[in-house]
Amino acid sequence: MPVTQAMRFLSPGLVACALAACSPQADAPYETVEIHPYLEDAVLGDAKAPVTIVEYASTTCHGCYRLHTELMPDIKSTYIDTGKVKLVYRVLPTPPEDVSLAGAAIARCAGKDRFFEVIADLFENQPKILSAARTGSAGAEILKVGARHGLSRNEVRTCVADKTIHEYTIKVAKAAPEFVTHTPSLIVNGAYIEHNTRESVLAMIDSKVAEATAGHTAETSP
Repeated sequence: MPVTQAMRFLSPGLVACALAACSPQADAPYETVEIHPYLEDAVLGDAKAPVTIVEYASTTCHGCYRLHTELMPDIKSTYIDTGKVKLVYRVLPTPPEDVSLAGAAIARCAGKDRFFEVIADLFENQPKILSAARTGSAGAEILKVGARHGLSRNEVRTCVADKTIHEYTIKVAKAAPEFVTHTPSLIVNGAYIEHNTRESVLAMIDSKVAEATAGHTAETSP
């Protein structure tokens, strides 16, 4: 999904205002509670893996949905779970941005160990969430996702409204390289994949794994 240039300059204050419309049961009172959001790069896999995939994505992006439901399971089982590759996931909000940012917020609040579980849940339920968004009821679906991962209604509402989380997410989005103009965008050991077909993605990963393996072999040879 194309990322508008305006997204790079989106004000955290404006984002917070937009999120009010997405907040679960926005017209109902809630109690602001203590939260401990995970505000670092979210990394899936062995931190020492020789190949790094940096992914810029959004849980409201249709292309990201296809990547995560059709191709990512294979990447995870073949490369990530075997220690060859690690994935760094960075949020680049796409329309409807308020829903995208709300999902990112609850993933942060679920914590480091559950971050990717929440992201996977959001992708799995993207059709239902986007359908609800068209009728102004996405907040109820966001609540359900949070509940499945141990977040109370007050925690979800607090996370969605939290300025620190919004500012962190926008900071990461603004820091994306200029060539990242759409989601999903994948960068494998510094190499940008222009077309995210199964063939091109797996070919790039295989190439970088081979390079890393060859380099390691050369370093350890007598």
